[in-house]
Parts: sequence; C-alpha cells; structure tokens
Amino acid sequence: MNLVILMLSSTVRRMILKTTGSERKRMLQGKKKHVWIILICIALFCSSTTTAFAYGKGAKGPDVYAVQGMLKSLGYYSGPITGYYGNQTSLGVKAFQSRYGLPVTGNVDDQTLQSILWAYGNLKIPKKPTPPTPAPPPTTPKPTPKPQVPSTTELTVEEKQMLDLVNKERAAVGLSPLAVDPALTKTARLKSQDMVDNNYFSHDSPTYGSPFDMMQKFGITYNAAGENIACNQSVQAAHEALMNSAGHKANILSKDYTHIGIGIVNGGPCGKMFTQQFIGK
Repeated sequence: MNLVILMLSSTVRRMILKTTGSERKRMLQGKKKHVWIILICIALFCSSTTTAFAYGKGAKGPDVYAVQGMLKSLGYYSGPITGYYGNQTSLGVKAFQSRYGLPVTGNVDDQTLQSILWAYGNLKIPKKPTPPTPAPPPTTPKPTPKPQVPSTTELTVEEKQMLDLVNKERAAVGLSPLAVDPALTKTARLKSQDMVDNNYFSHDSPTYGSPFDMMQKFGITYNAAGENIACNQSVQAAHEALMNSAGHKANILSKDYTHIGIGIVNGGPCGKMFTQQFIGK
C-alpha cells in the first residue's frame, strides 16, 4: 500500500524501522532547502524484515517519487518529481552519497536510504514570528484563486476524526485541546486542493506561497504558526505516520499552538491529501 507522507511504498517502509534483536531504529524523512518550511513530510512504518535492496536508473514508482522529494528538500536534486529514476536522480543521489561519506554508486541502497531519511527528518526551519509592525489597512483586496473545496467551515467526518486523534494525543501528555479555527479550516482545505490540482507535494505552494504567506493573504494573525501535510489513504494511517515523525509530532504536541485547521481532499498519488495548519493566538 502506498500509505505515505511524501508517498513511501512497502519497499521503502521496510527500510524506515528495522528490528535487530529487541531494538528498533526509527528513521525520519523529510522540499526546497531554502523555502520548504519546517513542517515536515515523512512517512514512517514498522517492519521486521531485514532484506537488503537497491534500485537505480530505470526504476519508477512511489519509492523513487519519495526519494526525489526528499533530495529536493535537502538541495541535492533540482529536477521534477516524477517517480522515474533517470540521470538527474542518479546525480542527486551521488551528490548526497559523496557529502555523507557513502559509497558513490548513484543507486539507493539500504544505507543510502537510511541516511536520506535521517537528513530529511532533521530539517529545521524556525517558526516565522508575527511581523513587528502592523500591515497598512487594505485598500483594494487582491483576488485569490478559489479552487472548488467544501465551502462550509464545519468539519467533515474525516476532518473531525483527525481532530479527535490530534486532541487525544495532546490530552495524553497533559496539553489543552486545539480549537477549530474556521479561517484555518478554509486555508487548510484550499492547500490540500491546490496540491491535488497542481500535482505537487510541498509546504511551498505555487498558488499561495508558504503557509505563512497564505495565512497572511487570508488575514490570519498568530504568535506562532506551523503546518503538517500528508499524502495517504486513510485518516488513521496518516495520523500514525505523522506521530511516528518527530517533526510532525512536535507540531501536534506543541504547547505554542491553540488553534488548528484541517483540510482533507480526495485525490493525489496516494488517494487523499491532508493539511494540518496550526496557530498560537
């Protein structure tokens, strides 16, 4: 199954957590090194197999799609994310291998994938603070693209399910539940729909810019803000993958956030696109 954040298939899932004796090693993943906001796109799944594997030029599918996305985030790959392993992908892998002291083969083997996941999972970008000076009063509002998404601010069944899972995690560690913010719900849905319509998976939207740019365009103010995105087949699978990623989990369990918007849209390479947008007021 392609249950992913940044679409990892069963082959890649075998590499993310391996069992050796009684210990499991958790690996993290992680899009453009200069703009791809903190809020991370990783899928983590458990498996007990220790079978080695490698793939390279000519390979195609969700495994390649995921590796291209992570290398693009890390700055080693500048080509399109197509899911096809061509010359550009091989060069990006070689550059990464050279930088991290790995055998420079241009193929993605066990050690290379684990290193990519580790590097991607440790991408950090500070939260953008609220601008110190207030923006001037708007004169003529700029028109904003309006993809067809649910117009109501009332959560759908799946969005409510994800909210309940998030707040259950927060309650377990003694944190207050996140309140639903109607404006954030709207922007989260627009972001998920934009990823489906424009066939991309990134915090940086070609339509709205970064999550912070998008919030500003829609008049949302905050003291702290963040975003999680996921590409998956079900709410439960997406939630589990997010909680298995240190960066996503940190957003869900952040004491700095008080409100959330959740947008779930059918479509994309995994079946559904998920966006969680957080703010602290």
